[in-house]
Amino acid sequence: MSGRQRIPEDLADMAPGPELAAVLAGIELSRLSGFDAVEVLRARYRQLNHDRAGLMATMVEVGLCDIGPDDELPRRATPDEFAADEVRAALVFTRRAAEGQLWLAYDLCSRLPAVHAAMTAGDCDEPRARIFSEWTADLSEQQARALCEALLPRLGELTTGALIEAIKKAAIAIDPDWARRRYEQALADRKVVGRRNPDGSANLSGYNLPVDRVAAAGERIDALARAAKRGGDARPIDHLRAELFLGMTDGAYVGCDDATILELLLANSAAADTTATTGTDAETGAGPGPGAGAPASGPDRDASPCGARGRAGIELRVRISTLLGADRYPGEIVGWGPVHAELARDLIATLDRAQWRFAITDEHGQLACAGITRARPAGTPPGIGRSGDVVELQIPAALLDTLAGGAADLGAWAPVVTDLARQHTQHEQATQAGADPFTGDADRRYPGAAQRRHLQIRDRRCIGLGCRAPARGTDQDHTRDHQHGGPTLPANLGGPCRHDHRLKHEGGWRLDQPAPGHFRWTSRLGHVYLRQLEPIIEPLPDPIPRDRDPYPVLTPDDRDWEGDHILEHPPPEPEPPPAPPPHDPDTDPPPF
Repeated sequence: MSGRQRIPEDLADMAPGPELAAVLAGIELSRLSGFDAVEVLRARYRQLNHDRAGLMATMVEVGLCDIGPDDELPRRATPDEFAADEVRAALVFTRRAAEGQLWLAYDLCSRLPAVHAAMTAGDCDEPRARIFSEWTADLSEQQARALCEALLPRLGELTTGALIEAIKKAAIAIDPDWARRRYEQALADRKVVGRRNPDGSANLSGYNLPVDRVAAAGERIDALARAAKRGGDARPIDHLRAELFLGMTDGAYVGCDDATILELLLANSAAADTTATTGTDAETGAGPGPGAGAPASGPDRDASPCGARGRAGIELRVRISTLLGADRYPGEIVGWGPVHAELARDLIATLDRAQWRFAITDEHGQLACAGITRARPAGTPPGIGRSGDVVELQIPAALLDTLAGGAADLGAWAPVVTDLARQHTQHEQATQAGADPFTGDADRRYPGAAQRRHLQIRDRRCIGLGCRAPARGTDQDHTRDHQHGGPTLPANLGGPCRHDHRLKHEGGWRLDQPAPGHFRWTSRLGHVYLRQLEPIIEPLPDPIPRDRDPYPVLTPDDRDWEGDHILEHPPPEPEPPPAPPPHDPDTDPPPF
């Protein structure tokens, strides 16, 4: 066997192109160390992005080529409707695939040249380029280019999901009406569709529904399904979610509260278990073992008697300045993405019973102080919303001080601003005295409620690399394990999702926290990846006026609603039954 092959020391900095392609062509993968294999992987991806950009540019030229003498190089101004057919034939694509590829390439080369240039440099791949193209289509050219220039330098830290979220936020900031237009147009086309599958099963789906209600519905179904699993239901959680979805739409749970629904789920599970129990189990009375029928267990699990934690709800994050009408920055429904300012204001009026948290930030948008407030805007009707909801009010400390100095001019929001200013002052005084309110008991096994809340606000999401799981649903983990002397302090705590928690304990990865909220993952091949602390309040661009009128919201014609049906397509006609045999009265079953 040949020895280890050394890669060039400057491979990580080598620009894509012929030189890099030649170097990569001479590498024998089986002779690389694990560390070097990762460097080659990155280099090949840069080269691939470069080559994809070249392929796109060639596609565009093919689409622009016109008929005429070759030495005159005739070109069209834009590809016509048949331009993709040349691509389709040359590359043996379907028509739809060829059209999609050509028009993506043309959009990048003509409308978004900076994105295509980033591909040529190897810094942007095709999935991210497609996201830029699709998500900026409703912006003017000036707006789209400004957005791309702002986000392209961050590509190295953004997954595709994170890039979409960043584009949404920037697009709303650049054009505050962008999200509202898209949202209202989608709502105008909302519907529920039932569809029969070829295998005899069926799908029931809601399309273009209000995001807050879908988020709340999804959280409620998920919370009940998880409570049933913790209560001993052995069915897969996806089956439980499906059962709940059907029960809440077909009338099976009409008039039932969540506790009764959970009892029905567990009763159905027990009946199914009794039916499926083997003779040996029935005779011995053996209970569920540690397998699928046992309640889930894991780090920091809340083992209440029935496993239920109370109904989950939505989590809304929004700036106080937006609620006051001073700006139109996007809010966010955690796990569901940005929402336009008007929707955030409407939602806040329905969330009085939610837990209202606050996040006060420093001049860099990082968390300076967090907590909860029981203050509500004056005149808010009591007892509205769901107790499982969470509201996070965000405000820079400097703005809070300014607003608190003129609280009398804030109208209904004066009580909330005054309470946040009071708690911020108390926090600063405690910090100066050396008494951090979030330290708690460093020797206790599990973090307390105030610590958990502080960590959820600080970490925002799973502390894993590129994971977007909301922090509220992650595990509470000691970076240095508690059993090995790790203290229960914010500087040693973080919230990984279950997969990333297992990655640390079972997958051979190591995790350090050099500073509170800054996580350093070391892979089993020796590469170090940083998960930086995200700002609570992100810098967003200022609005740019539109240079054309917004698209009108179209309302579908509903005159034929009586003849309409929930099925998107009529089910296939059944085959005619076979002819019955001749009737014999002596074979008729009772009652004859």
